[in-house]
Amino acid sequence: MDKRKLTEIIDNCLQPIGFKRHRNRWVLDRNAITKIVDFQRSQYGERYYVNYGYIIKSLPLNNLKMHVFSGLGSIDEAENKRINLLLDLENDINDESREVELGRVLQKTLVKRINEIDKEEDLKNELQQRPHLNDVPLIVKNHFGLC
Repeated sequence: MDKRKLTEIIDNCLQPIGFKRHRNRWVLDRNAITKIVDFQRSQYGERYYVNYGYIIKSLPLNNLKMHVFSGLGSIDEAENKRINLLLDLENDINDESREVELGRVLQKTLVKRINEIDKEEDLKNELQQRPHLNDVPLIVKNHFGLC
């Protein structure tokens, strides 16, 4: 499998829910927020990352790519390890199995998460459920009164 095929798998999950692709980035513009999915290659080989997040339209970006940023993964250690293996093309996972399993993970995890957030209030609620806000910019914490 190659990067082009991985991109196609992500496309198949995101385009049906309205995302538009621009190279290795998918964007879905809503009234108050913009949803972003970013596909990134590791500098250490054929490993990839699927990052996603949100831009709050009422706030300046101040050199940020996104106001709220997350990576595709799981709090379950075994599931997270499997996701990393699926996105690492330097192992011997069968291409057909990788495609089916990665598509399922993207639907179950990524699509589910980004579909839950359509407005600022949804994003604020998601942030309030996090164990910490260390990775959230101060401008966002101030905006939502989370300081």
